[in-house]
Amino acid sequence: MPGLNPLAALPLVVFDDCSGSFGPLTDLRASFELRAGIGTLRERIERVVGRRADRLICRPALEAVVAESTGIPTFGVWPHGEILAVNGRLLTVEALAGITSGEVRVTESGVVVAARMESAALGAVEASALPAVLCRESRARVTVDAVLATAPWDLTTRIPGTLAEDLSLFRDTSVLAASEARALRPDEGSSFGSHAIWIDRTATIGPLCVLDASKGPIFLGANVVVRPLSVLVGPCAVLEGSTVAERSLLKASTVIGPHCRAGGEIGGTIFQGYSNKSHDGHLGDSFVGEWVNIGAGTDNSNLLNTYGEVIVRLDSDSGLTRTDRKFWGSILGDHVKLAIGTRLMTGATIGTGAMIAQSRPVASFVPRYSWIVDGGESPKFFRFDKFMVTARAMMARRGKTPSAAVEAVLRELHSKSVATVTQGTGHG
Repeated sequence: MPGLNPLAALPLVVFDDCSGSFGPLTDLRASFELRAGIGTLRERIERVVGRRADRLICRPALEAVVAESTGIPTFGVWPHGEILAVNGRLLTVEALAGITSGEVRVTESGVVVAARMESAALGAVEASALPAVLCRESRARVTVDAVLATAPWDLTTRIPGTLAEDLSLFRDTSVLAASEARALRPDEGSSFGSHAIWIDRTATIGPLCVLDASKGPIFLGANVVVRPLSVLVGPCAVLEGSTVAERSLLKASTVIGPHCRAGGEIGGTIFQGYSNKSHDGHLGDSFVGEWVNIGAGTDNSNLLNTYGEVIVRLDSDSGLTRTDRKFWGSILGDHVKLAIGTRLMTGATIGTGAMIAQSRPVASFVPRYSWIVDGGESPKFFRFDKFMVTARAMMARRGKTPSAAVEAVLRELHSKSVATVTQGTGHG
């Protein structure tokens, strides 16, 4: 999909309208930083427009973290002159084509997709109020057929289409430039299917692997390692610096983000990045944040025994949410730690920083920083100082360290979690 060159001359503003429900996955990132395929939602918008975002708009609590992680300003003055403002939850990026000066595009339900207008008309406005201002200041309102992500399962369900688009969108970038479409060599194993298999020239594939591209493309990024006897079924992608363990099965519609360890059976799932599931165990139709460690033998259910719709709870202060799906597994927030043999039931949401080491199945909703072990008399919390020791130790294994901005957000989340769940005290 080529870039929309006429739009590349306009400063690009990507905004989080704070309307999606992504549970703990947006504790440490704006919705436009969620991974959708080879790229994040923001990166896909940038590629189709043809330029890097000039400014990002998100809720104030995340401004410092988002600016730090992306290198893009999140506050200050607007870019001068006419700008293109795009809703960061946009999945169908082709909906931006041909937008004209003074136009605001909305979905049939009235959600703002994008707008093109003079920045001087916007003034000082917070993320949640920006859509209303864009509508008020526009000269033309156009309804378009566009899809915006409203929950994690919107991203995982669309993986087949997203990956097909991304192989075109990112073709001339460093992400794909060093890749070539090829079959496996005899010393690597066998591959088959009519869809493309793109393998970076720095990727390593062990013997007796199988790549099945009969139902979708497969992409292996820079410095990816696929260990012997692994099976990868397209559409799927394994991104930069990730390792697929021996005898692994990556089923269709799986995206393993950068610098992850993937093992066992994984399907219909997105790993945001920097997370580990190195051992046997099943994980299906799920979304995994960053710095998550999943112990050996951990399994999740992604289908109810009744074959009914999965209903989930995404946050401690929210009600139940209908997924409109029969298949949905788990949401694992950033820095979640699961001990060996953990069992996750259908539709489980595990909050940021939770530590689980119990033999019985985990509750369908686990609050942030929960400390759950066998024999616990009441819910406990991971003490924040102990949590940070663990977080720093895991991040150091990837040569990373939590910044002051990230630690400040984590600390505020911890304070709110302890205040919300009144039973139990910190764990020593």
